[in-house]
Amino acid sequence: MDNPFSWDYLTTVPGTNEVFGPFATVFLVLFSLGLLVALFFYNDGARRYGTHSFKRKTIRRGSTIAMIVFGVGLFFFGIRVLQINPFGFGMRLWLWLSFLAALGMLGFFAYYLRTSYRQGLRAYEERRRKQQVLRPVAAMAGGRTGGQRVVRLDPRRPSRRRRR
Repeated sequence: MDNPFSWDYLTTVPGTNEVFGPFATVFLVLFSLGLLVALFFYNDGARRYGTHSFKRKTIRRGSTIAMIVFGVGLFFFGIRVLQINPFGFGMRLWLWLSFLAALGMLGFFAYYLRTSYRQGLRAYEERRRKQQVLRPVAAMAGGRTGGQRVVRLDPRRPSRRRRR
């Protein structure tokens, strides 16, 4: 086996017997599982594990990014398996760049969770707390807003439906 980090090795298209090498097999397993997990969290996992809307939105945004990264990586792997080389996409370099993109994505998620997520979660909880405080005040006012009289329709009078 050649040096996997030499430029000549990275810029060549693998032969038919080199398609499923050790790195390519690990790559396929990791990226397939990553795509399936991202699809799960995008569709149903956000509702299951997100206790409120801010967490659900964060899970969906993260899974959208993950689906793109893992999908592009699997695209390059598909080009490799099909043994075609349009625009040089069959080179080994693209698998390594996809792997680096996945590591960069994980690094970005860790950074986001340590910085911006905490601030956004605090702001969301503050808004929720203010809304909970204001609800009893509105209920005590008897449904009136600002002392204005609320006109209610007579419940005995049927409403007319609009015909098309």
